[in-house]
Amino acid sequence: MNAARIMSPIAGRLRARQPGKAIWTTLFLLFGPLRLVFLLLYFIPKSCRQIPQWTYRQAISNALLKMWFSFASTVEYQTAFSLEPGPEKERFVVMNPKQPHLYSGVAKDKSIEPSPVGGMWYPNLYEPKVDSNKTVVLHFHGGAYVLGGVRPDEGGWGPNLLARTVDGLVLCPQYRLSSQFKGRFPAALQDSITSYQYLLDHGIPSSRIVISGDSAGGNLALALLRYLEEPFCSLPKPRALLLWSPWLDLAGDPNAIDRHPNGKIDYLPSVFIDWGSRTYRPFFLKADHPYLSPVKKPFASEVPIFMQHCSAEVLFDEQKAFYLQMMEIPSNRLERMETPNAPHDIFYLGQVLGFEKEAKEGADRARSFLEGLSKAS
Repeated sequence: MNAARIMSPIAGRLRARQPGKAIWTTLFLLFGPLRLVFLLLYFIPKSCRQIPQWTYRQAISNALLKMWFSFASTVEYQTAFSLEPGPEKERFVVMNPKQPHLYSGVAKDKSIEPSPVGGMWYPNLYEPKVDSNKTVVLHFHGGAYVLGGVRPDEGGWGPNLLARTVDGLVLCPQYRLSSQFKGRFPAALQDSITSYQYLLDHGIPSSRIVISGDSAGGNLALALLRYLEEPFCSLPKPRALLLWSPWLDLAGDPNAIDRHPNGKIDYLPSVFIDWGSRTYRPFFLKADHPYLSPVKKPFASEVPIFMQHCSAEVLFDEQKAFYLQMMEIPSNRLERMETPNAPHDIFYLGQVLGFEKEAKEGADRARSFLEGLSKAS
């Protein structure tokens, strides 16, 4: 075996521990400004941009985001969570697990137990007397299961966009991350079940609940839907499922990301994918387990599914493959929207990347999809 391939993971883990972490952070802070100056000059000619049709802002933002994700993954940056409301006040809620029997099958684990889950409402707290007829979206954020949050300054742009577009409310659960202690699978799945039950406990009928997720959040949204389809699960099914650039294959070779035709275009680095898949998967489950890697593991569901993804993202192939596999099941109903020449997960990062227009088009298409379901019923 190639010695470099053996040493690379070892060196990577050393950079995530002290003093390697401090050294790597210092180097990043020292040379980061130099790289920024280089990129600012390099992307001036359109021919040098990842895609010549991209604007200067899109090219710069995409490159800087790739730098950040590479650094955060190398040092295994830790996201701090709090169950305190903070400045969000009543919009931030705490959802407590109440019924142990709801966590069965793969959701039951000897060392990972259901825990209180923080949640952020967009654009305001759900009020039964005012919002009783509105659509409520349960949205799971992306971040490869290792990064991300639900507060407005962490990722509120997409949820706000979706809430405005569907004229409803969005609840974003602060599910446990695998970069945290005891955050591996099935912690996030348990938190998704707790969040879904929270909505039902507040008198919101499942016919008005839409499950949604971007990137790793899309993976989690599919895991929740698969769980709701299990024979032992007594929870009612939601109205629909929305997927935004979902991450569907944790069993794939992370290095294939760099070799992919879109590897030099998209901002997702292989080290980020490796960090997420390595920490999220428990040792007793294979990486291609249906609850981890839904690609090649299609399942029947009566819940209609909408998926938006982008032609320039490195996960495009697995997303399209999953869509075609699910469509082979006669009872399934799916709709796919492909956004050309855009990178991964513009729903979550459209404002950062300069793809606001394309993200809004995706949200508009999702609204039309939901409206079509209402007319059909």
